[in-house]
Amino acid sequence: MQVNDPQLERIARGVVWWEAPEATLADQDNFLNRVMARGFWEEMKFVEKLYGEDSLRKALKNSKPGVFDLASWHYWHHRLGFDSVPERPARSFE
Repeated sequence: MQVNDPQLERIARGVVWWEAPEATLADQDNFLNRVMARGFWEEMKFVEKLYGEDSLRKALKNSKPGVFDLASWHYWHHRLGFDSVPERPARSFE
């Protein structure tokens, strides 16, 4: 996977504006989750074509707390063919 692709860098900058695109792209699962939750549809289609549905499923299973809103969480579980929608990952303050 070519992570120095200008379009990927632009997408990474848009969905995680607080860090360098290289850092965002280094954590594939988090990058894919951020695009699923906050990317534009055209960006999502580009990323899905490049990474594939299996990578999206893996990323969704490894999602961190606070990334997805409820609607996106449900949408992606149904869209990617999961049998059920689990609770969203939650932060723990223990």
